Amino acid sequence: MGNTVGRLSKVNLAYIAGFLDGDGSIMLQLHRRKSGKETFRVKTVICFYQDSRHHQDVEWIKKVLDCGYIYIRNDHISELRIEGFEKVLETLKILQPHLRFKRKQAKLMLDLIPKLQKKLVPKKEIANWIQRMRKYNYFSSQRNTLEDVPVTTDI
Repeated sequence: MGNTVGRLSKVNLAYIAGFLDGDGSIMLQLHRRKSGKETFRVKTVICFYQDSRHHQDVEWIKKVLDCGYIYIRNDHISELRIEGFEKVLETLKILQPHLRFKRKQAKLMLDLIPKLQKKLVPKKEIANWIQRMRKYNYFSSQRNTLEDVPVTTDI
């Protein structure tokens, strides 16, 4: 990538990384499936949040990164979500050199995703990785935690 001009310039990537540091999330989640042979699936997600008055800036981030989808939540927050092993890995690789506050979360995800892609991590161990990620993340006292919601049932 280096000093590319245009869409993926160092300045753009540094700005987006700073935005992620301040108004974003790097998440590892275990989601219950409604049907299928597996009860749970592992999700990797990067989110950018901003008041919908600045929706065009969230659109700009999506355009620069060339991935994700945006929706406007009921609380008038525009949310850009990047999901999936490949897209999250690719995005974190280009933003990681510029991250400060979310450096540990990015490193954990950069280490984990290749293992998930090769199916080297048993689903029973995912809860441990989620716990590690949550230790790095700020979370609201109103949110459910792993202690409140068991994630290892029927894995």
